Amino acid sequence: MDASMAMTKPTTVGEVRLAYQEQDAALTLREGLDIYYAANTGLFDTSQASSETLGTYLKNHDVTHVVFGTTTAMADEMLQDMWTFLAVDVSKKAYVFDFLGTDESKVIMKSLKPWETLKVMVMALPAWGKIVVRSRQMTKKWPWTGWEGYLDMPLGEIRRAFNLQVL
Repeated sequence: MDASMAMTKPTTVGEVRLAYQEQDAALTLREGLDIYYAANTGLFDTSQASSETLGTYLKNHDVTHVVFGTTTAMADEMLQDMWTFLAVDVSKKAYVFDFLGTDESKVIMKSLKPWETLKVMVMALPAWGKIVVRSRQMTKKWPWTGWEGYLDMPLGEIRRAFNLQVL
């Protein structure tokens, strides 16, 4: 599936909602990842990561973006972190510290503008409450590792199996 077929209705002026973000998406997790990568060509190449551990971490993180229906916009990254803390079976310590201290994290941290980050955090607060409620409604947590068995399953089916409601 090419990226042009992956786009659906606009969510706000200038933004396009991608097909993997639809609650009952018929496309598979593998197809959703293809769309995610096509829409985010500037992401770190996991095969070029500074360590194998970081490459695996980035791949796991990218998969959660697709499963939970988020993008790489700053607000969605913050929401994705909340989803991960509450609805993914990875320890908070591993999630944070496996990334901090890497060359890649330093590049990302330097690119953040403090006032812009604070503004986005404040604007995201109402969505954080929704994530708390929705993560508690899930029947089980998404696996941080071992998700490969879901690659050929439709996203809508995955979300039903976990009782996951995307934002």
